[in-house]
Amino acid sequence: MKKQIRKMVVAEISAFPIGEGESLSQSVAETVKVIKESGLKYQLGAMGTAVEGEWGQIIKLFTKCRNQLIASHNRIYLMLKIDERKSPTHGIAHKIKAINDQI
Repeated sequence: MKKQIRKMVVAEISAFPIGEGESLSQSVAETVKVIKESGLKYQLGAMGTAVEGEWGQIIKLFTKCRNQLIASHNRIYLMLKIDERKSPTHGIAHKIKAINDQI
């Protein structure tokens, strides 16, 4: 029997309320807490949070982030970017190292 390789994807999630003032750090922190509690590997960035996991885990997490924000805000902005490939995917750390090795 062939061993099934768990295919991981790397995603970037940006999620925040719109129209509620200049500082969004409290709302962003609440969203990052949801990401942290998911148990998936993640890396906080200035414009979004990179997360790695299986497709279903990422979609479930994105939905949780959305639900958490919309529960307490009238308008929200969400963006999900996903890097998926058929061959085994390198994670966040490998992607960053590959760039740093060339600069």
